[in-house]
Amino acid sequence: MEKRKFKIFPPERMGIDFPWQIWAAGWLCIFKGLIWLAYEPNLPDSTLTLLAYKYGLEMIPLILFGIGIWNLRKWAVWGALVVCGLNLIFILFNPQVFSAFVVKSEVLLWSVLLSIVTLICNGPLGDALILLAAPFLLKSVKNT
Repeated sequence: MEKRKFKIFPPERMGIDFPWQIWAAGWLCIFKGLIWLAYEPNLPDSTLTLLAYKYGLEMIPLILFGIGIWNLRKWAVWGALVVCGLNLIFILFNPQVFSAFVVKSEVLLWSVLLSIVTLICNGPLGDALILLAAPFLLKSVKNT
């Protein structure tokens, strides 16, 4: 079987028959790699430094894994699963970082909505969703 060419934005990802789980997992990985650049939580300096190192180390691999998932590459799925598993373990051992996912706003509705987006796109909910999709992702990339 000939290996498909690796593309940053493979056009088939926008096709009607492209599995939505693969599409979503790719976007989640890319968001997890980039969204931390868009906000600064109000946390102690030591916690912010710890998170900066963590996100800095994960940034490029997560973006590559997201694009690799869109390209149906098995290495990308395994890489994303490892990073998501390590993220959940990291939160277990550093529970103080959980407050980084809570967005504070004067409007309660915005606080709730933005916190949910942050928990999904950058936090443990997104990690859990990718891990839950693992059986489907691995089955979909089995022969590539």
